[in-house]
Amino acid sequence: MHSTMSAKTMEERLQQARDLYLRARRTDAFALLHGCEDWQQPLAEQALALRAEIVTLRDPVAGLQELAAYQDAFVSSDARFEYALASARAYTNSRNFDAARAMIAAAAAPLSRDDSRMSRIAYHRARLDVISNAEPDPQDFELALRDPDPSIRFNALSWRAWMHIAADDFRSHIADLREALRLFETNGYLCNVTAVATSLHALLRAGFELGDAEAVEQAEAVYDAIEWTPDIQEYRFLCARAMAWDAYLGGDSARAQWLFKDSKDFAPSDAWKVMAHVDRAYVARMNDNEAWALEELERAHSIAEHVSWGATKSEERVALVTLAILYAPIDMVRAQRYVSTYISMGVENIDPTLAATRGRRTIAFEKYASGCVQQVMGNTALAVQSLETAFEIFSQSEYYYRAALAANALFEVTKNPTWLETARSYAIRFPHSALSKKLTAPASGQDVSIEGLSPFQRQLVMAIGEGLDVERLSVRFSRSTFTIERQLEQVLQRTGAASPAALRERIRERRTG
Repeated sequence: MHSTMSAKTMEERLQQARDLYLRARRTDAFALLHGCEDWQQPLAEQALALRAEIVTLRDPVAGLQELAAYQDAFVSSDARFEYALASARAYTNSRNFDAARAMIAAAAAPLSRDDSRMSRIAYHRARLDVISNAEPDPQDFELALRDPDPSIRFNALSWRAWMHIAADDFRSHIADLREALRLFETNGYLCNVTAVATSLHALLRAGFELGDAEAVEQAEAVYDAIEWTPDIQEYRFLCARAMAWDAYLGGDSARAQWLFKDSKDFAPSDAWKVMAHVDRAYVARMNDNEAWALEELERAHSIAEHVSWGATKSEERVALVTLAILYAPIDMVRAQRYVSTYISMGVENIDPTLAATRGRRTIAFEKYASGCVQQVMGNTALAVQSLETAFEIFSQSEYYYRAALAANALFEVTKNPTWLETARSYAIRFPHSALSKKLTAPASGQDVSIEGLSPFQRQLVMAIGEGLDVERLSVRFSRSTFTIERQLEQVLQRTGAASPAALRERIRERRTG
C-alpha cells in the first residue's frame, strides 16, 4: 500500500519533522511521520530512521521494536547504514553493549577508510565506549569532530566531556562543554536542542560546584537563548536549580530562593517537586530560618510519601539523599529511611548517561548522607568513616563546597579543630556563602547554643521548639520518659535555660528575630 500523498508533500513533511526533532518538539515530529512506512522510497527509509530515533529517546526497547518491525523497508545501502546506526544507538541506550558493537561494525563493514560517513561511525563508537565504561579511542573523537553535521560535533564534545568525568578531570569536562555551547551559539537548533539542554545543565552544575564564574555566565546566556519545550522541561528545571545554587554560593540567597520557587513551578514530576522544596529548606536552614526550613521539609515529605522512587530514572532520586541530610538533626527515623531507600535502589534504573558517569561523585553524596545519619544515631565510628570518604572524594574532585560541608561535619563528630580549619579553608573559596560566614564568624553567645550538645540532644532542642512535651518526646525518639528527662536536664544546663518553656521561647525568638 502506498500513500496518496505526493512526493513533494512527503519530502516537506520529512524536513519539517527533522526540524521539529532538532528543536525538541518530538511529539509534533512523530505526528508528521505517521504512516511514513507507506511513503515512496527513499523517503520512507529516511522517515522510518528518524521515527525510530524519536522512539528510542523515549524508550530504547520500543525503539528496537520499531526498527525490527520495519527492517525490511531499509533496502538501499544508505538506508541499511542508517538502520545499523539507529539499532546501535537503541542497543547502547538499553545497555546491550555487545549488540551495539556488532551493529556499529555492520555499519562500518562496507565503508572505505576515506568514506565521509566514517566520522559518524567514530562518534557512535566513542559514545558507546563512554557509556559502557570502556576506554574511548581519542582518534574517534577527533574524527567525529570533523563531521559536517553540527549535531554530531556537538554530541562528540559532550560525550568527550563525560569521558573526563570518569577520570575526575572536571576542568577538561567544563572546557569541552563550553566549546560545545559555542557551537550552539553559531549553529543554533541544528545542534539538537535536546542535546544542548542536557549539556547546559552539566555545565551549570560543574560551574557552580567548581566556582567557575565564566562558565556559569556563558551557560546562563545559553539558557536565555533556548526555546524551552515540554520535551526538555526536566532540563529547564535542572538548569534553574543549578543557577539557584550558584546564586546561593555567591551569597545571593534571595535570588536563590526565587529561582528555586521558579523551578518548582515547572518541575516535571512529583519527585522533582520534592527536590524543589528540599532546596528551599536547605537554604532556609543555612540562613538560620529553621521555621521556614521545617515548613518546606514537611511539604517535601508529604509529596515524597506518594512518589514511587523505584520508578525514577534520573537524578530525581538524589532528593532522597538531601532529605536524609536535612532530617538527620531533627528526625533520625525519617533520615535513616530516606538514605536506606536511596542506597537500596542501586543503579539498575538509572538512565545510560547517569549510569556511565555515576562514579565517585555520587558515591561521595551517598557517603555524606550516610555519615550525617550515623552521626545523629550516635554511631561515631561509622559516621567518621563515611564522612572521611566523602571528604576525600569531594576534595579530589575539586568540589570544594561539598568538601567544606564534609569537613565541618567531621569537626562536629570528632571535635578535632583540624577539621574545622580544613572546612574553613575550603569554604573560603565561596566567601559570600552562608557556610563560609558561619565558619568564620565569632561565636556571639546570644542565641540558644547547640555546639556543646550531642546529636541526640540537638534533636531534643528542635523537638522542644515544636512544642513537644516529655511524653510526646518519648514516643518520637523511642526512649523512656526517664531517659528523656535526664537528657533534657543536661540540655537545659548547657543552654542556660531555666525550663523547657524558657528554652522554647528562646528558640522562637531566634527563629523570628
